[in-house]
Amino acid sequence: MRLLRCRPRPAGTAVLALLACASVGGGVAVTAPDTGQPSDAVGNGIDHVHAVGQDPKIVVRSSTLNFLVVAEGELTYNSANRCLELVTAGSSPMGLVWPKGTTPTQMNGKRGVTVPYVGNILQGSSVALVGGFEKWGRSKPFGYKAYGDVDCLTHAPNGDVFVIGSVKKVGV
Repeated sequence: MRLLRCRPRPAGTAVLALLACASVGGGVAVTAPDTGQPSDAVGNGIDHVHAVGQDPKIVVRSSTLNFLVVAEGELTYNSANRCLELVTAGSSPMGLVWPKGTTPTQMNGKRGVTVPYVGNILQGSSVALVGGFEKWGRSKPFGYKAYGDVDCLTHAPNGDVFVIGSVKKVGV
């Protein structure tokens, strides 16, 4: 799997960034997925991420910027760090940064999330996520400001994190 990283730039260069990413097979959308309004991250190029919940712990974005990469896999729960992860065919689990407004949930003994306009997605569900890949590791990548305990990202296996712009629940 080829991982591409295309970050938003200040508003004056957003079109250039879109063309540059599109030319190498990746891409960035500069509108909010539900409203079509300009994303709040485009103007300053910073995406704020916040730790939410205790069990499961999740990390949620403040921006509505959407990348154009699709990742399909199974939502899993890591009991060691109490975080939800994405497992795709042939790769290590990835940490997840959820869309704005997402909240952690537990139902019928399973952990998961409630995503605005989508509903509940629990561990064991097959999902298709639209977003972008980041290498997080022990330090955050350029363009992010983190608040709270974001160890779901800093301790992600291999430092692989998927920043979700939109979610489609595929199955259970």
